[in-house]
Amino acid sequence: MKLIHKLSVGLLALALSGLTANACFVQIRIACPNDSPAAGVEVCIEGSDKGCAVTDEFGIVLIHVPALGTYTATVTKSTLPAGATLNPLKQNIKVETDETTYAEFIIGGDFCSAKPGPGPGPCWLTGGGTIGKEKGVPDISFGGVVYPACSPKAAGGGNWNVVDHFANLHFQGHTIIVDSCSGVATKSPKVNVNIIDFHGLGILSGIGGNSDATIAVTFVGRAVDNLESGGGSDLLYLQVFDAGGTFATVMQIGTSAADPAVISTGNLQIHTTGCNK
Repeated sequence: MKLIHKLSVGLLALALSGLTANACFVQIRIACPNDSPAAGVEVCIEGSDKGCAVTDEFGIVLIHVPALGTYTATVTKSTLPAGATLNPLKQNIKVETDETTYAEFIIGGDFCSAKPGPGPGPCWLTGGGTIGKEKGVPDISFGGVVYPACSPKAAGGGNWNVVDHFANLHFQGHTIIVDSCSGVATKSPKVNVNIIDFHGLGILSGIGGNSDATIAVTFVGRAVDNLESGGGSDLLYLQVFDAGGTFATVMQIGTSAADPAVISTGNLQIHTTGCNK
């Protein structure tokens, strides 16, 4: 694993436990292996504020949960599209950060067979997980979305969050621009690229006892979607620079875009649904 820490500030702390738990969201996507989404599907999370919500045209639903912990998400079978199958209908989701946690249900059946799937073109990214572990605590927690539903305008191009539990730093990336989609075809979801390169603006803040002031930063990133479910195979590179004039590297995951870090848990998933509209 290639993982470089910058601005380390003393002993390892349970930074995650020091974060507020008032803004925990779980984003779930329901789609075919060829990445065709399922809209109008009800998803319920036990213990969430509203209980249930319905997927949008991109197969995505966002549900708020009150605190960190493990939740059970259940798809209401009767709301699946005609011809769609899903087994199991339940999935345990571990929420380890007050940023968004991502999960996906892959459906099958005749509904998916009738869908041609997206063709070549641009791509977008969803993902979340951890890298490394020391004394039971991940070195890095990450999660976010880049070009949600393939739109550079939605949510300012997306958001990408990283918590470095060793350095007690929280990076928040926004105003994201996708530079390229490349690589090879994958089967789940069925897309013909597996690498996304992007850059943008953001902020970096000290957390969990780190008194470093919030600073403006720029960043470059690369995600490689190699295999489902991702842990132990998908790759992530991120380099964050001080935008205040020094342009010094203040956070880095992986050695370079050519030598990214292997994620330990979670998933990085590249999509092309909606990109040819």
